[in-house]
Order: sequence, then structure tokens, then C-alpha cells
Amino acid sequence: MPGGRKPKYDPDVTPKLAEEYARNGFGDGQIANQLGIATGTIYEWCNKYPEFSSALKRGREPANIELKQAMLKAAQGYYVDEEETVAILDVKTKEPKSFRKTTRKKYIAPSPTMQIFLAKNRMPEEFKDVNKHEVDLKGEIKTATLADLMIEDYEKGTDTDTGSGDQELLQEESDES
Repeated sequence: MPGGRKPKYDPDVTPKLAEEYARNGFGDGQIANQLGIATGTIYEWCNKYPEFSSALKRGREPANIELKQAMLKAAQGYYVDEEETVAILDVKTKEPKSFRKTTRKKYIAPSPTMQIFLAKNRMPEEFKDVNKHEVDLKGEIKTATLADLMIEDYEKGTDTDTGSGDQELLQEESDES
């Protein structure tokens, strides 16, 4: 009989559990926690066991459809029924004598952020962020380090640093000693 612990993956049970957890909206970390495994094991099992990967996809599909519908609704704007309780006051005592529930339609304005997100993802060729910079160069581009430039200036006799700053610094240091 081989040693070691019993594997946690049971082909008859594990995919069914994973599908149910995914259907309930659990993320990979939560599913792993429920199965008593590390999150990385979820990814290993998806690669190793096609039935496990399929079960997760099946479980996530209803929630993904609902999410897409909610995103589209948020991008377009929509109405909701808002219930409100109104107190009917006694004219003399100003005390509430009864309550009445009313329903009214409230408009939820479209979300520009969701509109942008959907446009960029559904029609990327038309709505992508592009920072295009065109540069037409003619001639030669020379690059050099600061040390190279200083040596070149010194050899040409065009050294702009007279060294007076160094002399002042040395004088200050000697004054302090």
C-alpha cells in the first residue's frame, strides 16, 4: 500500500462542489478554502482535470450573464420602483393617525464610466486609448554621458565650470577646522 496522504481531488465529488461554489458567486480563493486546498491548486486542477475546469466555467456562467446585463443596464440608465411610507397626520394633534405606502419610479442615470468601459472592451478599434507620437528626424543624433561632455568641454577649452565653487568649498572646509 503506497504511503502519503489521500489526494483531495475526487473526480465524482470535487467538480460538482466546485460548480456549486462558483454558481454561488465564490471566487477562486473562496472555492479553494471550501475545498480545503491552496488557491494555486485550483489552477493546477484546471490544467490537470478538464472536467474540473468545465465545472467551474458552468458554475460561473449564470453569474457572468447577470453581470453583463447589469453592466449594460448601468451604461444605459434605468428606472427602479422606490417604496416610501408616508405618515398621515391628525390635523389637531399633529400625531400620525395612519401610514400609507406609495411607490414611485426613480430614474438611475447612465454611468459614463461603464459606457467608456464597455465601448473600449466591445469596440476596441473605435474606442481605444491611443497616444500616438510621430517623429520625423533627419540628421544625426548624438548621445553622450555627462563625463564625456565634461571631457570634451575641457579639451576644447570651453569648460564652463571655472572651479571657483570648488575653491570656495575648500576655503569653507579649512575655515571650519
